[in-house]
Amino acid sequence: MTDDACPLFVRGTTLEAADPGWLTRTAHWGVSPHPAMPVPGWVAAQTLRHTEGLGTLNGDEGAELGPLLARLSAAVTRVTGSERVYTYSLGEGCPHTHILLGPPRRDVRGSAFVTALLRRDESLADAARTSCRR
Repeated sequence: MTDDACPLFVRGTTLEAADPGWLTRTAHWGVSPHPAMPVPGWVAAQTLRHTEGLGTLNGDEGAELGPLLARLSAAVTRVTGSERVYTYSLGEGCPHTHILLGPPRRDVRGSAFVTALLRRDESLADAARTSCRR
């Protein structure tokens, strides 16, 4: 896939000027709200250059990933109070390297939560019903 054909790569280039744009950025990674739906507490970390999976990261991208995910997980825990932070990366719908992470809901957890997230269940975006404290 070429850079201009990759929706996440193209989205990343538009976040430079968007509001809110990137939540944080490193030399090789950008972090934004969940790109598919506004699930409270969920963010996406994606490479700034087009890559297609963890095996295609260069040394610098790989070296930044672990510390970045640790900082993001700590921030999600601090902001949401969740005891758990889920992470996943499939690359099926879009092969661009991205890792999604965030808290489960108090009333929907584990595989039920991940299934609802993958199905883009709009009830997950309902902030009034969302409580991730356990």
